[in-house]
Amino acid sequence: MKTTSWVSAPCRHCPLDFFAKMGRVYRWREKQTEAVWFSVTARLDTSSPSDLPAVLEKWIGKGLKMIRWQNSPDRAQKPANLLWQTAKAGIWNHVSAPDLFENGTDAVLARFVLNHPHVVHSFDLPPDRPLPEITHAYEEIDSLPGIPFWQTLAGPLEILSYLGQYPADHLVRMRWARGIRLVLGTEIAFSFKSPADLMPVCLDQIHAMVLAGGAVNATHVRSNLENAYLIGCAMENKKIVGCSCLKHPRPALIQRLRTATGMDFSGYVERGYTSVRPEYRSLGVGRRLLEGLTACAGQYKVFAVIDESNLATQKIARWNRTRKITTYFSEQTNKQMGIWMPVHMRPPKKQNSTNSEPFPKEDIQ
Repeated sequence: MKTTSWVSAPCRHCPLDFFAKMGRVYRWREKQTEAVWFSVTARLDTSSPSDLPAVLEKWIGKGLKMIRWQNSPDRAQKPANLLWQTAKAGIWNHVSAPDLFENGTDAVLARFVLNHPHVVHSFDLPPDRPLPEITHAYEEIDSLPGIPFWQTLAGPLEILSYLGQYPADHLVRMRWARGIRLVLGTEIAFSFKSPADLMPVCLDQIHAMVLAGGAVNATHVRSNLENAYLIGCAMENKKIVGCSCLKHPRPALIQRLRTATGMDFSGYVERGYTSVRPEYRSLGVGRRLLEGLTACAGQYKVFAVIDESNLATQKIARWNRTRKITTYFSEQTNKQMGIWMPVHMRPPKKQNSTNSEPFPKEDIQ
């Protein structure tokens, strides 16, 4: 008969020596197969080595499934890079901070935790869990069915037991709704329509999703959506989980780009307003939306303006065989921006240039 048992060990037995301050290591042992998986405890202000991905890969092979991060009282910044790297490696990130929501959801770490459920997979719940106000901006538009499945479990140790059955990126998408366990991202449907073909309530939700993303000036969003050439939507369980569009650039933008780059984008459409619910990120939703919009562009050439520091969006662009054709400094955003176009579309010729003038080559691999 198969039996299981918990084994805990002091921190001196922990294989991850780059964590400076450990609590305990928890192992789940399945005696029939001798399979062992474990979690470690570390502080959020831990310094990581330059070869962290290689270190994580090594110990994942030994059974590491979860890191229980303890908040540092004097931490003012969110430890985004460290958490991103461990999540990308397939490790479950649990944040243990009893006072996480003591001051509501406006604190830096609290906001990061709520807005990145695909990075911070679970956290210590308040004593009177769950509080209605503990949510992110997308939930205020249209809430997903049920609650995250991990919130029905008795803390990190029981979550760890489930990580022996499911990978982290699967378990985090599991939800509990009216006695039914469902998994997000299994039945996403994509559509690409003219704004005139969308119901007003649908356009309202897309408008709200773009604003929830927090990366655009809200002034012209509604009118730009209403006048867009095409809007792409990703839907599941009758709820919009992602959106993007091909919009007709406003004359003021065309003029700014002409002045800054010497290129005239008159007659082009701009891809923008991409917004994906946090629970659906890292599932390829943004990539599928970009693919569909580019395929449906018809007679139009497509360009996108991407912040040079936005590496995630640039990665999606490269995956979709889109290259950077030029860069410029935006006085509006006070940032360096890049202009991207699909590789099969020729960019506009720079003013006062010859037909043979080369444009910057971009590695799309």
